[in-house]
Amino acid sequence: MKKIQIALVSKETLPVFYMINELRPDEVYLVGTKETQNEMHYIKAVAKSIGVVCHELTTQPDSMQDCMRVCDSVHARNVEGDCEYCYNLTCGTKLMAFGALICAQSHKANAVYTDVSSYTDFSDFERHDITKLLSTDTMIALQGQKVKAKEIYHYDAERTECANEVRNFIENHPKEYKVLMTNYIDYKYLPNPFRVGKLLYYRDGGRLVVEYDDVEVFSSDYKDAFKMLLEGRWWETLVANVVAKWAGEDREVWTNVRFEPNAKTQRNDKNEIDVLVNIGNALLFVECKSGSFTQDNIYKLSSVFKTYGSYKSRGVIVSYRSNVIKPDLEEKAKEERVSLLVPNRSMADLFVKLDKVVNTLKS
Repeated sequence: MKKIQIALVSKETLPVFYMINELRPDEVYLVGTKETQNEMHYIKAVAKSIGVVCHELTTQPDSMQDCMRVCDSVHARNVEGDCEYCYNLTCGTKLMAFGALICAQSHKANAVYTDVSSYTDFSDFERHDITKLLSTDTMIALQGQKVKAKEIYHYDAERTECANEVRNFIENHPKEYKVLMTNYIDYKYLPNPFRVGKLLYYRDGGRLVVEYDDVEVFSSDYKDAFKMLLEGRWWETLVANVVAKWAGEDREVWTNVRFEPNAKTQRNDKNEIDVLVNIGNALLFVECKSGSFTQDNIYKLSSVFKTYGSYKSRGVIVSYRSNVIKPDLEEKAKEERVSLLVPNRSMADLFVKLDKVVNTLKS
């Protein structure tokens, strides 16, 4: 028996592909509008990669009758064969959904409605778990996007040791650290050696050293010690370690992710993210902030996760400092669906905070 799926399409591509991937029909008829032609193209291309043939059909977004006509035409095309139909009513406009449901009922066809982790089957009105999860690359491709560069997360003991040494330096010598950061931010460069009053920064072969009043207060021979110390990589490292442990070994975790800019869909100049986690048919975009940040950072993160991961994804900023999160930032974050997280000193509570973020995922 030939399995045919009729799927309504809107700007959200993931709910359409959840059911294509889960049920693996022989053919899919994508029913969209002129405004969703790009999304139908993206779905069709990804479906082809798993051996599913897609056809694109266009309807009027505000007409039940036109949607019924388009859906009826699918049945008319397949009158000679023995076919089993299933309608995915998750996307499209409400009028499209009503029209498609009426058509499904008239042809005694089944229908489904899905969210991120499960779907409702109209044949028994029960919820069923989605068992086949999408890869990170697949979800990004469904937005018409590509990854330019990434690092697959792995725990690095030497890097982590350096990150903790930087943290100890910052916490035990905040004034000295501020002097280094202020000069680096102003000039994007520190000479070797660099001295201000009792503070001395220098490189000794492959070792980076900071002294105060002739006493060594920080040193590291880690290859990226400079970036760890002055470019916030220490905080990215510590956060990535916790996030990866929280995600578990069976989830994809990437760091230092850069996306290919897409002139058609790019809404700002930010196309990178510190940590990207596949949380199961959705993506978690994590930005790590060891210092202050602005409303613009929140807006850009929101735009990035919606552009590259869809509205089914989530964005979080993990901040080292709680005092930088002012009411205006909290308000902006709420508007943009970005969570602001400040873990405790041990970072043990970050697990709970991340769980709460993921639990906000809705259909």
